[in-house]
Amino acid sequence: MRFLMLLVPTLRSSCSTSAPTFHELRKVMGTGKVMIPAPLFHLKFLNGICRLRCRNFKWAALAALAAVLIFFGVDSADAQSDLDRCKFIGELTKADDGVAACDRIIKDSKTSAQDRASALSDRCGWWWAKKDTDQALTDCNESIRANGANAAAYLNRGNVYLSKSDFEHAFADFNEALRLDPKNAWAYAERGNLYKNKGDFDHALADLSESIRLDPGYALAYFARGDLYRSRGDLAHAMADMNDSIRLDPNYALAYFTRGRLSYMLGNGPAALEDFGKAIKLDADDATAYFNRGVTYYIIGGRNPDAIADFKKAAELNPKDAYAALWRDLAERRNNAPSHLAEAAKQLDMTVWPAPVIRQFLGELNAEQTFGAAFDTDPQTKVSQTCEANFYSGESALLKKNKKEAQRLLKLAVDNCPPNFIESTAALAELIPLQ
Repeated sequence: MRFLMLLVPTLRSSCSTSAPTFHELRKVMGTGKVMIPAPLFHLKFLNGICRLRCRNFKWAALAALAAVLIFFGVDSADAQSDLDRCKFIGELTKADDGVAACDRIIKDSKTSAQDRASALSDRCGWWWAKKDTDQALTDCNESIRANGANAAAYLNRGNVYLSKSDFEHAFADFNEALRLDPKNAWAYAERGNLYKNKGDFDHALADLSESIRLDPGYALAYFARGDLYRSRGDLAHAMADMNDSIRLDPNYALAYFTRGRLSYMLGNGPAALEDFGKAIKLDADDATAYFNRGVTYYIIGGRNPDAIADFKKAAELNPKDAYAALWRDLAERRNNAPSHLAEAAKQLDMTVWPAPVIRQFLGELNAEQTFGAAFDTDPQTKVSQTCEANFYSGESALLKKNKKEAQRLLKLAVDNCPPNFIESTAALAELIPLQ
């Protein structure tokens, strides 16, 4: 099973051309002006003088000015509040409030054309956060028609296109954002992340590195570049970037999860367990974090009850995950506990891989039949499925106390499994005590 690859939008805010961090976002105050009616202005000014009852006119004037400023603050509080709330910062819990504030700005007849275009761009971002891509696209399109020089609108729309798997239009929007604002760290990160998921390592690395150069405090850019290094097998640079991402944003669950995977691949089980635990604490509903921690518990030895608990939780969160069911069965058998694989198989798609492996553990297929089922006309698929057939058949041999056969099969898994596969590191850990 290969490690999870995610398309992680680096978008968090549209209120600045510099790149926002994941949790602590830069706040740019609005520039809207509020007019004070002349009669009220004079009234506040005179009241300020009268209340002071001071012979020194200079101090009286300052007092009056203070009164005016107080009045100004009260009078403009609602307008400024809407400007702040409308700004898109990517927090889903604030989406409804953000949309409502943007609505008020957009519908206000006193709103300038430029501010209305910005509010439409922000509302586009909020709709995107709420996964309403159709309304988001409508708002972004209208914002760009009203003000085609707003880089944030193109960045928001680019993320909407990403959600629609329209990578061509997303790429075009990120390019346009950079044309409008060549020093926009956020835009470089967005385009670099898209390059990364297209498999264009060189362009992705260049964009993400430029994003970091422009904004050394951008945690998500470090994360994206670190995950890029990981996918290329450069674990040292990947670990360095993950460390920086976590240093800049200590509450980023996905960075802890990814650093945990790196520690796992490097054979550092205790560090992997610590990071998976932190990821779970920050995001208790992430099935993949429980699954990966369960695998780590399993391979370091003596932690089978903990492994079983994590695999059970992963299966509860994602009942259709065949690998969670399979690894739970491995841990239960090693711990001499009752197996739940037959029950779990009822919720799995038994027509696709790794169904043959599950059937082997259920006693419906033998190892030779599993190897036969691993064949595929696509070379990459064949390699991955053969890797898993070797590893899980080796585990089956271990459970049957057939040390020689287990050693042979696990050695094949070590030699032939892609390094980013969970089974690759697990096979090596299982093979060491057999030698």
